[in-house]
Amino acid sequence: MKKKILVLLLASLLIFTAVITGTAQDTDDYDKTNAFQDVIFLIKNYYVEDVELDTLLEGAIDGMLNKVDRFSYYMDAEEYEEMQIEYEGHYGGVGIVITTRDNKLTVVSPIKGTPGERAGLRAGDIITAIDGVKTGEISQMKAVDLMRGEPGTDVVLTVERSDMDQELEVKITREDIEVPYVESEMKSENIGYISLAQFVENVGTDIETELNKLKEQGAEGVILDLRNNPGGLLSEAVNVVSNFISEGQVVSIRQRGNIERVLNVNKEFKADTEIPVIVLINKGSASASEIVAGAIKDYGRGKLMGTTTFGKGVVQSVVPLADGSAVSITTARYYTPDGNYIHEKGIKPDIEVELDAEAAQNGEDNQLNKAVDMMKSFIITDEVQRKKAAGE
Repeated sequence: MKKKILVLLLASLLIFTAVITGTAQDTDDYDKTNAFQDVIFLIKNYYVEDVELDTLLEGAIDGMLNKVDRFSYYMDAEEYEEMQIEYEGHYGGVGIVITTRDNKLTVVSPIKGTPGERAGLRAGDIITAIDGVKTGEISQMKAVDLMRGEPGTDVVLTVERSDMDQELEVKITREDIEVPYVESEMKSENIGYISLAQFVENVGTDIETELNKLKEQGAEGVILDLRNNPGGLLSEAVNVVSNFISEGQVVSIRQRGNIERVLNVNKEFKADTEIPVIVLINKGSASASEIVAGAIKDYGRGKLMGTTTFGKGVVQSVVPLADGSAVSITTARYYTPDGNYIHEKGIKPDIEVELDAEAAQNGEDNQLNKAVDMMKSFIITDEVQRKKAAGE
C-alpha cells in the first residue's frame, strides 16, 4: 500500500512538472519574465498556504531593489509615511541610524542624546535580532518598524560587536525621539563648538546663525562635530560648507551615462574663510557628513580629527509611487573636490584620535578634549601669522 501511494505521488509530481514546463518547451523565447509569471502561478496555486498577490508583488519589488545594491529599497505606504515623520525629527523609537552592509543590519550611528546612545550602541555594531526576530530574514524597513513603537515600551536588540566574542542582549526603552539637529556652546573663552546631528532642511542656515553667535561671544576658533552624523540632504551639505569656503566646487555628482553635475559653494552664505576650524569625525559620519569633511580637507580649510568615516559615496533619490508607497534608489556617485571617490573607503582624519569608550561612559570625551587643546595652538598660530602679515 505504501509503495502504491509513493508511486502515485511521484506520478503526480511528474505530471505537475510537465504542466509547468510545457509552455517553456513550446517556445524559444522563454525568459525571466516568463519565469516570474510561472513562479507567481506556482505560489498562488500550489504553495501550502494562501498568499495575497500584493504580498508577492511587494516582495518581488523589494527583491529587485535589494539585488542592485544595499542602499536601494522599497517602502510600502506605511513605511514611507514613517520615513517622512522621521525627517520631521519626531518619532517613538531608540534613536539609531542603520544600513545594510554585507547583508548585515549595521548601525551607522546612534543619534546623540537618545536611548540608543545611552545604551552604548556604536557605529559598526551588527544587529542580528530585534525582539528575537532574525534581521537576516527581514527587510531593512521592517527592522526599522520593529524598533519603533510607543514611548515607554521596551525592545531587545541582539548585537554582534567586532571586539567581542559573544553577542550582546541590549534592552532599550523607547522614547519620543526629537532630534536637536544643531547645537552650540563655548568650550573656553575663545573656542566655539557646534554639533550637527543630521543634514535636514535649513541646517546650513542654522550653522550660520550659531557660528555668528559664537563669534559674538568671543570665539576665535570653532570645532564642528560631525561624529555619528549619518548624512541627509545633499543641498544642506553644500550650504554647511558654504559657511567656511567662499568659492569653488563642493562636490561633483556623476549619474548614469557619465552625466556629471558639479555643485559649487552657495554664494547666499557669507563665508568666514579665516576662523580656524577642526571637524570631528568617526565611523558614524556618513554621506553628507563626508561631503563636508571631504571639502574641508581638500581645500585645506581646516583639520579633520577622530577616526575614519563610514564610506558612503553614493546618492539616493526617494521616488513616491501612485499607491502611496515609494522606492529609494541609488541614482549617482559623488566625488570630493579633488576627485576622490570615498565609497567603502571613508575619509581618514588628519589627526587620528580613537574614542576612549570607557571614559565616554563616565561622560568624558577625549576626542573633543583633544580638539579643544589643539584649537588653542591653532588660534595662537593664527594670531602670530596675522601679526606678521600686519608687520607688527
